[in-house]
Amino acid sequence: MLCGQVVPVRLDREVLEFIDMLVKLGVFSSRSEALRELIKAGMKEFRLVIDVVKAVEKLFELEREEGDIPIKLNGALKQSLDERR
Repeated sequence: MLCGQVVPVRLDREVLEFIDMLVKLGVFSSRSEALRELIKAGMKEFRLVIDVVKAVEKLFELEREEGDIPIKLNGALKQSLDERR
């Protein structure tokens, strides 16, 4: 049995139809299960974003401490950092 909090949420018709199709196809046994699993999958993807943000913050910290970053960048990231200055 799952322990947790009930969270009311409004979904667009398109999202709800997608969830219902997954349930109808037997991928998930209920809307609740489908939403739980899809949210978990989305969280895994966003954890990667968090890791990237932390790495960039570390580069900024090193730049403040040493006056430069320890790697050389090219392209859009270099342009973004140059604009920041």
